Amino acid sequence: MKTALWQALLQWKWIWKWRRFDLSFKESLVINMLGSVIKVVSTFLLLPSMAFAAYPDAVQVLVDEGLKVEASFDAPGGVKGFVGRRNGHSISLYLMPDGEHVIIGKMVDGFGQDLSAAHLRNWLPKPDLTGAWQELADAAWVSEGPTDAKRIVYVFSDPNCGYCVVFRQKAQPYLERGVELRHIMVGIIQPSSLAKAASVLGAEDPVRKLEFHDSQFPGGWLESEENIPQDLRQLVQSNNRLMESLFVAVTPSVIYKDSNGEVRKIVGLPDDSALSEAVFRVPE
Repeated sequence: MKTALWQALLQWKWIWKWRRFDLSFKESLVINMLGSVIKVVSTFLLLPSMAFAAYPDAVQVLVDEGLKVEASFDAPGGVKGFVGRRNGHSISLYLMPDGEHVIIGKMVDGFGQDLSAAHLRNWLPKPDLTGAWQELADAAWVSEGPTDAKRIVYVFSDPNCGYCVVFRQKAQPYLERGVELRHIMVGIIQPSSLAKAASVLGAEDPVRKLEFHDSQFPGGWLESEENIPQDLRQLVQSNNRLMESLFVAVTPSVIYKDSNGEVRKIVGLPDDSALSEAVFRVPE
């Protein structure tokens, strides 16, 4: 009887020890698994801050202000170069060796060569204009010239832009030769630009309204933005966004198709040879 009781006690003791070991092992396993999960979650939570820290602080400040960095490279003089875009403008900047200061602007060498221009040309990706033509066709524009023209040219135009007036004057002889010029009205130069652009798009005779603004002093026609109909405001703002998406920052900026049907862009007022040989060249 005593022997049987003793054996039963020993068996219960080992069962109790095993259960304690089993529970301890399971608890340890759960704790280790939780630790691993926490580490993984923490890593993912830290990813945004890790990405945030991808640029030195001096560069990150500019990124926070809207600069989109496209590339970085080793520049002459032991500095780190960056190229990017902001509000349609191409920008080159150089991080000083101390890693705490950035210089924005043109880098030239001892021979006066513009190295920044080469950096932008070599490192800044060219915008893809493949789908731009349809986007331009869908924008809000004012047409001059024949509607059945063999050639269509688009121009981003601000009513307060003096060079837009010059461009329009230079375009007139080509309109008589079968070119249609489509003015995509934007409002970016002065506070009155949006209201003026909206007034052109909403006019019964948009071309005449455009001529009226062309004849005015840039700041001589004011209209409160509160008086702009919401639909016209949205059209101008949509044109502004289209302009920015095509990395265009100034007016006039001209978009046309070359002899091979490729979409091309000229930012700023084209010279006379570009107008005659490229922009307004009518197919044979």
